[in-house]
Amino acid sequence: MELYTVLTADVITSRTQEAVVAAKKTKLQEISDANLITPFTFSRGDEIQAVLYGALSSPALLRKLRYHCLPLQLRIGIGIGRITSGLGATSSWEMNGPAFHRARQALDELKQNRHWRTRLVSGDPGLDHIINTMFTLYDVNQSRWTLPQWEGVMLYEEAGTYQEAASRLGVAFQNVEKRCRAARWWALRETEAAFPIILAQYADLNLILGED
Repeated sequence: MELYTVLTADVITSRTQEAVVAAKKTKLQEISDANLITPFTFSRGDEIQAVLYGALSSPALLRKLRYHCLPLQLRIGIGIGRITSGLGATSSWEMNGPAFHRARQALDELKQNRHWRTRLVSGDPGLDHIINTMFTLYDVNQSRWTLPQWEGVMLYEEAGTYQEAASRLGVAFQNVEKRCRAARWWALRETEAAFPIILAQYADLNLILGED
């Protein structure tokens, strides 16, 4: 049986930001990932969803989603498991299966705790506890980023050097370095690198692929 990841996000206080939500609908098409089966799309008004092949390999994709949605703030529910119907459809909203049910459960859990911004439900409670503890610390750090820090981190990652990122931003390279340092980017980068190792070592695939 194949493993999939469903990402379902909702916009916090979306009713007061309807114009911004509408403007972001085409912006989401710029997000790419080698494992994306369906692109990030809005549905149900303020919900965003995408499907990936395999287990989510890094929080970096979540970081891209949050960046492209700024200044909107998101809660992101992650479900890992099987997809039992709708595979091959152009829209994730036409699919179904345990991975979707778990993403919905994760999103419901997020709505019960205002401090959480990301939640994983995989069917493996031990793995979920490890990953969700990591997400809590990751999100607390990221929630403090200013827009210049977001731009500095994202452009530095894309460009590969402070000098190239600074050239694109039209600032001195020391300015980009300062932004990344203030964002504690080095710590989040280590967390992202550890993510696939944790999944590989601690995930019980028998639980994840089991029946809900």
